[in-house]
Amino acid sequence: MTKRVFVLLLVILMVVVATVGCAPEEAPPAPTETPEETPEETPEETPEAREMDYEDGNYRGELEVNEKGWTSFVEFVVEDGRIVEVDYDEVDEEGKLKSEDEEYNERWEGVAGISAEEAYPALEDQLIQVQDIEAVDVVTGATATTSDFKDAVEIALEEGPREDE
Repeated sequence: MTKRVFVLLLVILMVVVATVGCAPEEAPPAPTETPEETPEETPEETPEAREMDYEDGNYRGELEVNEKGWTSFVEFVVEDGRIVEVDYDEVDEEGKLKSEDEEYNERWEGVAGISAEEAYPALEDQLIQVQDIEAVDVVTGATATTSDFKDAVEIALEEGPREDE
């Protein structure tokens, strides 16, 4: 009989140990400190909301010929202080536009998943929407093109509206 009592006590002890050992730990209480509040940007501080006021007219900016033989250029129209029309492209020594070079665009799309036919309008539309070259985001697969686009727009803005048009 003592053997049965001993086994019974041993089983009870194992059940208690298993229950206590497998019980989930209580999570520590959440901190009571209030986090420091970071001031939110006001719409005037965000690049997308900056009010740009450009001089009306037709603008053109052009970069130097790059190592691949392409010259980036942008032309845009400003009416009532806002950019309303943008045309960006690149031209080779023979006068062929990159946006119309099917072979080049097929290779570009094969490598980067995008071509001039998609990248250029995306950049143009962004500039019209945000009205600030600093707020134009990089187009995925067209990082160098985005940089050239921004540089060409900066040149056009520095030179101002063209007198001959």
